Amino acid sequence: MLEGYKLRVVEDPVIKTYTKDGKTEYALNEDNQPMYVVAVYMKPKPREDGRPAGKGTEMKVTLETKPPEEVTDGELIELHNPRFSQFPMDNGGTGFTMKAAGVKLAG
Repeated sequence: MLEGYKLRVVEDPVIKTYTKDGKTEYALNEDNQPMYVVAVYMKPKPREDGRPAGKGTEMKVTLETKPPEEVTDGELIELHNPRFSQFPMDNGGTGFTMKAAGVKLAG
């Protein structure tokens, strides 16, 4: 799905949290283990015809498993089983989230 993109970590992974009834709680996966969030910059890989690849975008990815220690700010990564989900926004638009089963260093 993301073969045409480079993904670079721009914020170290952290445990994903949410607020419920005024308390901060961990988001858990199916195995009752904490999920993580990593901020990445997604940029198209250079084009074979030499034309500009286009601009990238920064987004946060929810990881269903704990990332390896070497996945830190500045590293190029690959996502395992990435998925996109759409959701309606309050302003009538559509947003999307990205989730992956895991992550590893690229290459």
